[in-house]
Amino acid sequence: MFSSFSYPPLDLSGDHHIHTKLCNHASGEMEEYVQAAVANGLRSMTFLEHLECGLIYEQQIWLTEELFCQYFEEGFRLKKQYAGQIEVRLGVEIGWNALAADELLAVLARFPFEHRGLSCHFYFDGSRHLNMLSSRQEHIDALSAVGADKVLDAYFASLIEACAVIPCDKLCHLDAALRHLPGIRLNARHHEQISQLLELMRGKGIALEVNTSGYAVRPLPYPAPAIIRQAADIGIALIPGSDAHHPQQVGRYFERLG
Repeated sequence: MFSSFSYPPLDLSGDHHIHTKLCNHASGEMEEYVQAAVANGLRSMTFLEHLECGLIYEQQIWLTEELFCQYFEEGFRLKKQYAGQIEVRLGVEIGWNALAADELLAVLARFPFEHRGLSCHFYFDGSRHLNMLSSRQEHIDALSAVGADKVLDAYFASLIEACAVIPCDKLCHLDAALRHLPGIRLNARHHEQISQLLELMRGKGIALEVNTSGYAVRPLPYPAPAIIRQAADIGIALIPGSDAHHPQQVGRYFERLG
């Protein structure tokens, strides 16, 4: 359907969404990702480790402040060691939680993040947080019980709220919520929310991430080409990222964006 889609110009010389084992759901040392990026001929890369606060969730899949200290210590070493080969940036993926906004802002003020990506991974059902991007059947079933339309309404409303509160450089994987729910579709209300979100991003100078991890689960990136075109048409900058969780995934599927 989108095989003939022509993507707006993208600088594919850098991968700007990379995780490591520090987040507890990826594998590989930071240096292994740097080496992979150099081997792939990239000129820049951005680590984008997870920051979440105030979640009621059974597994820690984000960095603590202690881990962020380790992250910067190793990251500064790598920046120095690989200077001249590749630009290494130390960023953060901020998971929005309205009930922990002050805590999120406090952590952001504490560390010298060079690139800030904004996302929302969790839906609060009143007693716990459900991971909207998880492939675990337990979460898929629980979110299905709430109802896809209701969850997506809350998801896009959360992103609109987050963009108004959190200082950030880009919005990550905009339409990735409920990615493992069979037959998921956006309705007219969701498209209205996306248009509102994009206008807010344009006004604040927030870029849109083109996240190639989408190709691993569907024949499209996150977000879908129509949303990418809508963003580009109103002057929103586009930033590519692989959402790598293993060194071999650095720059994955970038050739499909050329």
